[in-house]
Amino acid sequence: MGRRYRQLESGAIDGRKKMQKKIQIFIRQYHMIEENDHVAVGVSGGADSVCLLHLLCELRKCMHFRLTAVHVEHGIRGAESLADAAFVRQLCADWNVPLHTFSVDALHQAKTQHQSLEEAARELRYRCFYEACRKCGANRLAVAHHGDDCAETVLFHLSRGTGLRGLCGIVPVRELPEQKLTLIRPLLCVTKAEIEAYLEQIGQKYRTDSTNADVTMSRNRIRSQVLPQLCEVNTAAVPHIVRTAGYLEEICEYLDEAAWDAGSAYITYEREKNKIVKIRLQRQGILAMPTVLQKNLIHRLLGELAGSKKDLTAAHMESVQTLFTAQVGKSVCLPYGIRAYVDYEQIVLQKEFGQKKQTDQTDRNNRKKQSAKNKAEKKTREHELVIPGECILESGEHITTKILEFDGNFQQIPEKTCTKWFDYDKIKDTVQIRTRRPGDYLQVQAAGGHKKLKDYLINSKIPKEERDQLLLLAEGSHILWVIGQRISEAYKVTQKTKHIFEVCIHGGKEKNE
Repeated sequence: MGRRYRQLESGAIDGRKKMQKKIQIFIRQYHMIEENDHVAVGVSGGADSVCLLHLLCELRKCMHFRLTAVHVEHGIRGAESLADAAFVRQLCADWNVPLHTFSVDALHQAKTQHQSLEEAARELRYRCFYEACRKCGANRLAVAHHGDDCAETVLFHLSRGTGLRGLCGIVPVRELPEQKLTLIRPLLCVTKAEIEAYLEQIGQKYRTDSTNADVTMSRNRIRSQVLPQLCEVNTAAVPHIVRTAGYLEEICEYLDEAAWDAGSAYITYEREKNKIVKIRLQRQGILAMPTVLQKNLIHRLLGELAGSKKDLTAAHMESVQTLFTAQVGKSVCLPYGIRAYVDYEQIVLQKEFGQKKQTDQTDRNNRKKQSAKNKAEKKTREHELVIPGECILESGEHITTKILEFDGNFQQIPEKTCTKWFDYDKIKDTVQIRTRRPGDYLQVQAAGGHKKLKDYLINSKIPKEERDQLLLLAEGSHILWVIGQRISEAYKVTQKTKHIFEVCIHGGKEKNE
């Protein structure tokens, strides 16, 4: 799909009719809208969505499709947000477009689901989009991502670390089989400057979201600071980035096919009620494949098991790869409640969250054998945490980890037994959830000074029979957190903290401290 953005290089396109023609060609090129389709379009009231709505209104007559608008009020910006909704209602009335409106509480969602506000708002917004499509019978969902958004996405993924897939940006068309919808992005072939120029030419006003000016948010900082600097180096920086993303997408599609051709013979699926609950990979067969194909195959399989690839990163693929040369019983925890572990000559990917009672007899026997072996050799049980990610322990606790930006508000630090914040930048090595082992220590004073974990447990009057069962969050021998007890002074959040490492133990005995 590398060809999809090359027309951007011609620069800004002047004239209302030329803009409409450009979008129409792009829509037809990717078969986004066919005759008699019903298109639902998300409209926030901002420049991008207003431009998209106007263009689709102009094109619906000649392309013969139905159009419905959807607006979601997120409950974040008070009167400003309500004014956006009123603006969209009037706009749709003026342009004779049916409108579905929704009001949601993104703040509550973020708090209760341990999400960032941006993540919570997006999840609720798309949930409303899908509901509107079901109500009105739409088979296409149009959103207003444009070329600059694609470039921002590439830079954002590149800055935080990503694999090849993360550099592919935003695709023009994506099938949503569970929703029986096709997601389309008709504005990906134009820049933000072209959108604003078009609205100026037609004399159309739009709303401005004040939160877009908040440069503490990574994407806003890329949009307002990084991209403009790149455009000073080369005015065509955005279309060049977008075009490269298209090329990389073509490469990824090829690698996906090659990985499946090379590895499918070594894969076994296990299903319950028509849902994939476990995938087995033959170690030696997968190891014989080129490394790049291994990663692509693992990415595909985890996506199939999870039902989504959204939170799957290059680090997750690499963590699974390490298991192909690891000893029996070694495991890693991944997003969506997936655990990957070594089972003799196989690597097993198992979705454990909500599936704890559905483990087969073979796995129960293997775990008993491994447990007996660990007791005999006095080994500890260890789980490496993938950050961010999720993990289900044998004892049933569900662990989630997140990376958050810290704004200096110490009142936000959770005062709960089973949710803790740590200074992420002080962590230099792999973090594990495990039981104790010789040499463990923690820092008990802010000024320094280590104490052996054994001495701390004795001083804290933890019964001897319970000490080997305590779960610990550890970086090497340094204990970040005796779970349910205290955290190490060395990792506490301070005024210098920039990034938060949040760990939540769901299913633990929670109490306010």
